[in-house]
Amino acid sequence: MNCTRLQQVLDAHIDGELDATTNRDIAGHLSECSACAALRDERITLRHTLRTHAPYFKAPPALAPALRRAMAQSVAVAKPRSAGLSWFHAAAFATVAALAGLLGGYWLAQPLADYPLREPAVASHVAALAPTHELIQVASSDQHTVKPWFQGKLDFAPPVKDLSGDGFTLLGARLDHVADKPAAAVVYRIRKHVINLFVWRASERAPDALATSSVRGFSVATWAADGLRFAAVSDVEARDLARFAQRVSSP
Repeated sequence: MNCTRLQQVLDAHIDGELDATTNRDIAGHLSECSACAALRDERITLRHTLRTHAPYFKAPPALAPALRRAMAQSVAVAKPRSAGLSWFHAAAFATVAALAGLLGGYWLAQPLADYPLREPAVASHVAALAPTHELIQVASSDQHTVKPWFQGKLDFAPPVKDLSGDGFTLLGARLDHVADKPAAAVVYRIRKHVINLFVWRASERAPDALATSSVRGFSVATWAADGLRFAAVSDVEARDLARFAQRVSSP
């Protein structure tokens, strides 16, 4: 963990969004680097100051009665086209409101999905590039060597593709985590840029659609397929990572 990488994940560290391994690396760096430790303290102090001293404006007590009176007057002067239509609209509104409440309650009661976990994936990518970490545990450009290496190490088989024809060189793979989820990390390179392809078991609510974004200066592509969740992370240009993700996700 160096200063540049720490600054990329510092906010996620302060907010408790990183995995235990990355947090240990950050703690080790902070114990040795006074500049980064001072930056961490500044961020924590700023957060506390905002939460403590940010202005909070409370509505005056007379506002609610005034709004109710104004709404009552609007209803009184409104002329419905017909009594039947008014009752129909009221019944329809009540039905929609009830359904919305039921669906909202059901959705909130469900466990949070693992989608998209972009921040933890970026944190694992950054941690893997640190000199103290092992980027590759099985080094090979042969997909038939890399894929069997995962047997017995994970309860799923991550796809490993030869994409050298598209400019993406397979370097190897390792075992990793995305947040608290065991993951396979298949490592590729395009030009001088490393791409970490993280694969883990998807939750039932993880959407399948391929989505690209930028997180802390890194390009991220996420999607789900065949019960697995994918996150490709790199500092390569977004269009290159999108092309990589499309090739990996294609049959």
